[in-house]
Amino acid sequence: MGAAMSLDITGERIETVVQPKQTYTPTILSVRAQSGTVEIHCNDEQLAEIEFAIRQHFENMKYPENLEPTVQDVDLEYSVKEEIA
Repeated sequence: MGAAMSLDITGERIETVVQPKQTYTPTILSVRAQSGTVEIHCNDEQLAEIEFAIRQHFENMKYPENLEPTVQDVDLEYSVKEEIA
């Protein structure tokens, strides 16, 4: 079964629960907000992949991969090249 769903919950209070695998149901990641509820039925490997993506998101917020050079960086690089020449 496949589906696509978009739910804007920014500004809403949420409740997130992971229901463990049971005999007849897989693990369920449930995100509940005022706008509605999203349930993702997945196995543990898929849940770990979701967790990894979220951790990467926060790591990139702390340490962006592509840092833009500042004026000071460019000036420092220029002065180092000037000293070498």
